[in-house]
Amino acid sequence: MVDRLLIRAGRVIDAEGRGGGPRGPGALLVEGDRVLAAGTPQAVGIPGEATVVDRPHAVVMPGLVNAHCHLDLSHLPPEPYAGDFAAWIDGVRLGRVTSGDAIAAAVRRGLDLSRAGGTAAVGDVAGGCSPVPYRELAADGMAGVSFVEVIGFGAREPDAVAAVETLVPRPQIGHLRLGVSPHAPYTCGPDVFRAAAASGLPVATHLAETPQEIDLLRSGTGPLAALFGRLGLWDPAPEPPGVHPIDHLAAVLAAVPVLAAHVNYVEPRHLALLASAKTTVVYCPRAAAYFGHTMHRYREMLAAGVNVALGTDGLACLDTPDRISVLDEMRLLHRRDATDPMTLLAMATTRGAAGLGLDPRLVTFASGPIAGVIAVGFDPGDPRDALVQVLQRDDLPEWISAAALSCVPR
Repeated sequence: MVDRLLIRAGRVIDAEGRGGGPRGPGALLVEGDRVLAAGTPQAVGIPGEATVVDRPHAVVMPGLVNAHCHLDLSHLPPEPYAGDFAAWIDGVRLGRVTSGDAIAAAVRRGLDLSRAGGTAAVGDVAGGCSPVPYRELAADGMAGVSFVEVIGFGAREPDAVAAVETLVPRPQIGHLRLGVSPHAPYTCGPDVFRAAAASGLPVATHLAETPQEIDLLRSGTGPLAALFGRLGLWDPAPEPPGVHPIDHLAAVLAAVPVLAAHVNYVEPRHLALLASAKTTVVYCPRAAAYFGHTMHRYREMLAAGVNVALGTDGLACLDTPDRISVLDEMRLLHRRDATDPMTLLAMATTRGAAGLGLDPRLVTFASGPIAGVIAVGFDPGDPRDALVQVLQRDDLPEWISAAALSCVPR
């Protein structure tokens, strides 16, 4: 018999406002991986044959969505940034593990840290065209998309196109799909992006992340050009397109929904382009701060109708070695920018799910399947809103119902 849980908490809330109301306690009735009811304790009642879980000092919310991460780099610990992005990229390249067993171990560590952070779904980018991360995510029961990353410019572009064409859509495993990620417009030629758009797979890329990227695309100069020339990635050196990276990919963005990571540097005219193209921007606030990018337009993007989700990037950029969690991204944006907590909850759940092509209801308390339920502590005696308290504290999430953890045995 599937376990039925009646979860009673100081606050029950999802991004669409379901639960016990803005101030009072709430209740949630789940059976296995399905929500049966959510509301006030009086409305939900006390059904028979339900195990009661009381969390009066906690906010109960759906599991979170990390829409951009690199779990196969989870063997690289957090470390200070020395200020040279090209050198940092080269260090990651040299530190990346390549054997199947080592990749699997890194991904499993990343999954453990993600679960510790309350993560129910990911947009994970797997480097080196490796199939191992997809297998590990499937074995874990994690929801989301495992994006296989490809790189190919100039003479290497045909090989990258061929690699994309070998990635055919596969049957969905639980709520996990395979995707493809041309790394970035400065490491992949236009044919690679066109092949990705034609593949029928979910598509992700890194876009407009740094000023160096913009210099490279506009003029073919700067530290990234020097690095890629040394590595042979720009051999022979291509003619730079002469435009901003977003303009360079405008046709691809218009053709298919793209999950675009970072997008730290945009011009005002790009906001309407991103909104009309149905591009999901994945903002990684702590990674942006780590690299010194401080002027992200995420609030302008939201106002313009762009779907903006939250991601973490890789563990090396983070300040929480014990977890990988977009809850910490929410906390940074609330503390630094006073961003509305409900906006942040949507960016960390339903907006991320939509960008990954998941049913957003999986990370709400709507009746039906759910990817998991977490609880985060607050003080009921504190007059501040409970969700505000969660964003002002540093408590780790607790899994209350994590059906996704047992979807497929490891």
